Amino acid sequence: MKKIIVSDASPLIALAKLDLLELLFVSFTEVHLPQAVYSEATHDRYREDSKLIHHFIHSSHQQNQAIVVHKAVHKNRDNKAYAEYRNILGEGESQALALVDDLGCGLLIDERLGRKIARLHDIPVVGVMGVLLQAKSKGKIHAIQPLIEQLLENNYRLSERVIELVLRKAKEL
Repeated sequence: MKKIIVSDASPLIALAKLDLLELLFVSFTEVHLPQAVYSEATHDRYREDSKLIHHFIHSSHQQNQAIVVHKAVHKNRDNKAYAEYRNILGEGESQALALVDDLGCGLLIDERLGRKIARLHDIPVVGVMGVLLQAKSKGKIHAIQPLIEQLLENNYRLSERVIELVLRKAKEL
């Protein structure tokens, strides 16, 4: 997968709830999102995760292990890709896929239907569990299981099958 990713709202919210948004830069040097995703993820400025996402996106460019990282919010698209997805997916997912189409990169998404559609279009996908696995493999976090438990406590939906698969890959089962 390229070092550039377009994010949907759910993984951003999940990582913000864990206060681990910086883990995106373990795998990626650029994080892009359409305005619809940014608005969805930050619409309630009283929620702590919303504040963290807003700060993460609008803080000046960061330097991560001598690599300059880039974050950007893009205007919503009204292109052919968006027209194709908008009747199937929500606004954020449709805009994210349209932006992926323009940037030619991968997609950070957890919603099952959005992942399925991306794969049908040969778009590389990764979810929040993939970000956590990569972070663990690079020594940025020590364990994934407590983070999964924290996500579940915050009503983040993860199937038992996904949890078991991730914990096996992380050698925590």
